[in-house]
Amino acid sequence: MSHFSTARNLKADSILEARTEKIGVMEKVSFGLGDTASNFIWGMTTSYLLFFYTNVYGISAAAVGTLFLVTRILDAISNPVMGVIVDRTKSKHGKARPYLLYLSIPLGVLSVLTFITPDLSSYSGKLIYAYVTYFLLGICYTAVNLPYGSMLTMMTRDTNEKQKLGSYRTMGMGLGATIVAFCTLPLVDLLGNGNQRLGFPLVMAVYSILGTFMFFLVFKNCKERYTEYKKVGEKHETGKQVMNMFKNKPWVLLAFSCLMQYLGIGAVSSIVIYYAQYVLQVPAMATVLLVVVNGGNFLGGLIASPILKRFGNRNGNLLTLGGALSSFILLVFFGKQVILFTILMLITYILMGVSFAAIYAMLGDTVDYQEWKFGKKSESLLYSSYSFASLFGIALGSALVGYALGWGGYDPNAITDGARSMISIVLFTSGILFTALQILPLLFYKLDRYHGQILSELNNRRPV
Repeated sequence: MSHFSTARNLKADSILEARTEKIGVMEKVSFGLGDTASNFIWGMTTSYLLFFYTNVYGISAAAVGTLFLVTRILDAISNPVMGVIVDRTKSKHGKARPYLLYLSIPLGVLSVLTFITPDLSSYSGKLIYAYVTYFLLGICYTAVNLPYGSMLTMMTRDTNEKQKLGSYRTMGMGLGATIVAFCTLPLVDLLGNGNQRLGFPLVMAVYSILGTFMFFLVFKNCKERYTEYKKVGEKHETGKQVMNMFKNKPWVLLAFSCLMQYLGIGAVSSIVIYYAQYVLQVPAMATVLLVVVNGGNFLGGLIASPILKRFGNRNGNLLTLGGALSSFILLVFFGKQVILFTILMLITYILMGVSFAAIYAMLGDTVDYQEWKFGKKSESLLYSSYSFASLFGIALGSALVGYALGWGGYDPNAITDGARSMISIVLFTSGILFTALQILPLLFYKLDRYHGQILSELNNRRPV
């Protein structure tokens, strides 16, 4: 791209120009807490819903796998539709913020209903209830989390501030998921008095109340500074916007990378409980490993900003993912040495946490590219790729675990050597394979090279 030959100098100029655009700590913390709230809800489904359905509610692993797969395929429609809806929204609260205000309470209610086990007489009745509640939960989660995530590009254009917001969001994600991992099972026993059918919905109720409060904080403290509204008489041209989205090469590459990332998260988070209980034969390690995975993400978010500032979003992402892939490979050789296994898992997910922060910033950059190339930000439509990847990827990863357990003859009342072998294969293969596939599209992502010039041109088109 020869017309970007002066990109480096222009990038420096645009960054200097944007240094006056600073976001306060309270706003950054509030933005990060939005992902804490999200993980109180979706972290529960990622880490515990497969276990809950198979070991508490009594649904077969294969049937749960199909449930996850079918309901999340519908997200292929619901996510871009929600993205278009948010992009068309114009209210006194902005484009994204009203959804956090009005839908966070329904989201909390549906979260509790998903973990309730009604005393239905037939197995098919159980499946229908699970399908309906999980499907509605996914729709409502999309309607809250998608506008929340798309707010990053409405809050700032500054690359450094995007990186910092991405770091705060990654820390918020890690904090929420760590609390869920560390507190859930003890709270289930405490609140349910040993009855998991009672304990799980009560714990989910606690998380939902906390999550709703945090979404309200995002609504109150985070500002939409760069919100694009449809002009009077201007057509929506939704079809054209969708076509342009798929012409946005950096977005396409990043969307595929995100999908692979969440496939790995869904598979590893779902299988690690079974690995601790049946392979390591130390059930208490399930909580420890989930804390390590999610606490690692928090620590990664904590150190991400200086790493990404030093190496850039794309190169910093590749560097840390390469380290995570190496750690996953080493896990194969130390899979039954509990201490070494735990240390390697921590290192792996600290590196993954840096990758998360990079992806949030890179998504913001692809929105800038979309506006520069096609004249429309379409930030919520573009963010729908990440929302879809997180929901569908985690669900598909969990579904693959469910199918694999079924193929391995998993029965919680009679664990065989075949089932144990399948659990190990799923853990190690999914970590290595999906991390490698996450790296692959990033090798062709070049937006970092000329993003500075894009920002400069956008700043010249409209007032900063």
